Amino acid sequence: MKNERIDNSGMTLPELILAVIMLSAFTGITVMVTQFTSSFFQNSNEGEFIDVIDDHLRLNKAFDSIVEILSEPGIDKSYIKKLNCTDSPKIRWNIRSIEKTAIPESYNICIKSTPFEESDKLNLINGDGQPGIYILYSSPKKGISFNAVPVRRIFCRPKPYCVKDRELS
Repeated sequence: MKNERIDNSGMTLPELILAVIMLSAFTGITVMVTQFTSSFFQNSNEGEFIDVIDDHLRLNKAFDSIVEILSEPGIDKSYIKKLNCTDSPKIRWNIRSIEKTAIPESYNICIKSTPFEESDKLNLINGDGQPGIYILYSSPKKGISFNAVPVRRIFCRPKPYCVKDRELS
């Protein structure tokens, strides 16, 4: 073997241009993919961070209080049927056990009866009637998104006539 010295003086101009073009293309594609991916994680409420899990925890605690009050036999079914959707059930539905901050600002609370209608009080007392099934739900004010998902609760009322082990006939 000969003792040769390799003279490496760097890249030629065409190699340098090709390298810069490849680096630019790679950087551009990386930026586009990152922007596209990050659009799935951005909040739709102008930069405001919303914790959906915290909202659901607060809504479920509020639902516990609402169901506890509305399932009592002293509240007439006509009163429940008159309830409209609201963002403040403490004031509009007169449920004092709910804190003012219990319902997140981006939700309304609604109640709806089901086809399983509640019988009149006299029928319930005589044992001829059936309790009613109601749906309590939260409705996002700006529509359903990854930041606002509805929460639902089904409950039976009046509570003394709702038996867990009742056989369906």
